[in-house]
Amino acid sequence: MLRAAPLLAGVTMVLAIHQTALGADAPPPIRQFDISMIEKLGRAIYHQDQEAWKATDMLRAKLSDAQLRSDKLHGWIVDSFPDRDVVRFVHDGPNGPEAYYDVIFPKNGAAAELSPANGALTSDESAQYSARDLALKNSELNCSDTYNTVILKDPERDGWLVWVMAATKDPDLIIIGRHYRFTVSADGKTVRRKDALSASCLRFSRKAQSGSTGMLMNHVVSTTPVETHVFASLSYKMGLYVGTPDGRAWNVGEGRITPIDQDAAGTDGFAARALAGSEEKCFALVTASHDPTDKPITIPIASVIASTENHSKFEPDLPADDKASAITCVREDILPAPNDYKVLLAGLPLYIADKGSGHPERMGALEVSGGQLRFRTIQGPTLGPDLAERVGKRIDALQVSFDQAWQQQGRSRIDRRQFPFGRVHGRVEFTCLIC
Repeated sequence: MLRAAPLLAGVTMVLAIHQTALGADAPPPIRQFDISMIEKLGRAIYHQDQEAWKATDMLRAKLSDAQLRSDKLHGWIVDSFPDRDVVRFVHDGPNGPEAYYDVIFPKNGAAAELSPANGALTSDESAQYSARDLALKNSELNCSDTYNTVILKDPERDGWLVWVMAATKDPDLIIIGRHYRFTVSADGKTVRRKDALSASCLRFSRKAQSGSTGMLMNHVVSTTPVETHVFASLSYKMGLYVGTPDGRAWNVGEGRITPIDQDAAGTDGFAARALAGSEEKCFALVTASHDPTDKPITIPIASVIASTENHSKFEPDLPADDKASAITCVREDILPAPNDYKVLLAGLPLYIADKGSGHPERMGALEVSGGQLRFRTIQGPTLGPDLAERVGKRIDALQVSFDQAWQQQGRSRIDRRQFPFGRVHGRVEFTCLIC
């Protein structure tokens, strides 16, 4: 226990550095919707985008690009009625924006029809078009040569939601961001809020994804996926696995968003672990063989979650003859990962520091005592009832894996009578060693 003191101090420093960096680099919070609304918005964006795409093809089949330029085609809006949707193309007329051509999509499944439009826009259409124009003027269009817009009525207040989304004509390119969402006043003249729905341009090769069951990505601007994830999944006909900064993982597919756990079976569990591992920073407390003072030092190592995924043993890459005495990992969730028992099988305690968004500063220790796994909070508030229940269930599962691996490695069965602990299976304790 005496040698744990430098490690705990080091973990505290590492956690503080990560939290400071997170605060400095974190994007501003975006307007939040609940999951059902995010799904609904994503499906509506996809539906409108598909109609606009089909309508554009119909218009260009009738009129040449030269004619469209001459007539000053400027964009489109979409009107929805009980029996039909209308994609209304707008051009610059003598008195400003005017209706140019309409493509009508009957909701009974009949074929779409293209026809010249009456030149006047209604007041609602003028406001919608102004909102579109305003959003485009306030967007940084640096992730693609092509941007599309989608406009919907704001589901929570008067006004519009306008999406300005990076697009592409390259059939091999998949673009997930950077997209923007604007909250605009009902008259289309005032931006009430601008939200960047990703922190960077996200571009992928479709060929590189060939044969894959989904794409993995970490999302940092909110603690849930956003509607453009739903839209992208539907557009590219591909599932997305999205990690959020509170340590959760999500499966986005077929217009739905579903939370997934690291211990889930199959691809869902693998994706959740991969996302967690990509954000994890781990360190080993080691005694250097060349140091005559025998003073322990902390060195960075590969992610524990990633390195234990396909290996039966945890074997950190350390300098020759150096010996580790403990492992520390900074994660976005304090809940132990499903393969953490492999660290304990290596004879090392695992300290977990939580840097997850919205989580209190907290550290915990995963240890073995008398063959019994236990988890202790060693800094920060004790676990609440829900989190304690999750941790308890995970420790129970880890105990089973630990016992099975112990036997598979040819070791003799643990005699628990040799140790003072180990009476309660899956024990979770709440203690503070450095209060």
